Amino acid sequence: MTQETIDDVEDSVTVGLGVDRSISSCAVRRADEILVGTAEFVVPPGEREERIFFRTEMCADFDGYGLEELLVGEILKSSIDGKYAIVPLCPLIARHLLLHGEEFVSEGGSFRDPRPDDIRLITRAARSAAQECVSDAPVIRQQDFSVTLRLPFSMEEDECGPSFPTI
Repeated sequence: MTQETIDDVEDSVTVGLGVDRSISSCAVRRADEILVGTAEFVVPPGEREERIFFRTEMCADFDGYGLEELLVGEILKSSIDGKYAIVPLCPLIARHLLLHGEEFVSEGGSFRDPRPDDIRLITRAARSAAQECVSDAPVIRQQDFSVTLRLPFSMEEDECGPSFPTI
């Protein structure tokens, strides 16, 4: 986690990594814990040590304060430290690596171009995260009528492993 004070902003901000089973993120928060930016990624199951970054969002109120650079810097640093290769599906990360990829590699980082299978994996991870949201409440009660949710997912194992649901 990195903590920095941004010029012209009274609050300091922290950048932290949140690793989850399906979709993880690197987030920028103000001192009062309000989220001002996030980059979401998936770590594919298996032997590859990669982080597939597919979405970055920053609060428009903080444009011009360098928070995007702070977020990208923490992403790159944590990927080097954890020996993860970056797969940039997100335009912000892709643009940064296009401009500064040689510097990132010289510091010990690695990245590769996205492939169609990466998009498929992101889709499956998003479905898995959606399923986790409803798994805590499998029964809906409405006017004494019980309905059990049946989602169009199965947990069968495929070439990506059993960690993500398949359709």
